[in-house]
Amino acid sequence: MSRIWVLGLAAVLAIAAIKTFVVVRFVLRPEQIDQALVSGLFALFFGLTAAVAYFSFTQLRAYLDRQRKEKLAPGVSEPVAKETVILRNARDWGLSQAEADVAIFVVKGFSNSEIAEMRGCAVATVKSQLGKIYQKSGLESRYQLIAFVTDEVCAMVKEPEDDNVQRSTQASLPLAGRMPRAS
Repeated sequence: MSRIWVLGLAAVLAIAAIKTFVVVRFVLRPEQIDQALVSGLFALFFGLTAAVAYFSFTQLRAYLDRQRKEKLAPGVSEPVAKETVILRNARDWGLSQAEADVAIFVVKGFSNSEIAEMRGCAVATVKSQLGKIYQKSGLESRYQLIAFVTDEVCAMVKEPEDDNVQRSTQASLPLAGRMPRAS
């Protein structure tokens, strides 16, 4: 993540320098140019460019997060998945994105060393993240996490069937005897 910040800062500095150069070279007369004015213009352009870059980055990140959540939320035509269960509960449990990713890998059956290799981190980091996952979720082991997710997936699969059974049962009841449908 620090590499992104360094590249972003370099880009902001370069853009501010280019804007300053353009104004000094093509807008100002030579007698108007002094060190204080050039420094002030650079500072102004740096601040404005940094603000625009920060706003754009946060908006893009929010958009991509929304897209990812919509993609993973089960819809009418989407299959129920382990990732969906983890991501639904990650917010309630207060998991970071890294912790949610580790939880997803765990429920898919990967070992700590395999997770560390895929994520490009140390096994100790994965173990630490697993400890935080267990603490935040109230679960005590990877087996409880896997069992919880499996139970949730089974419950999600049964929900549409239960709705269909309830609808067909209500449709067969006489009009006066129909029970209100629970939502």
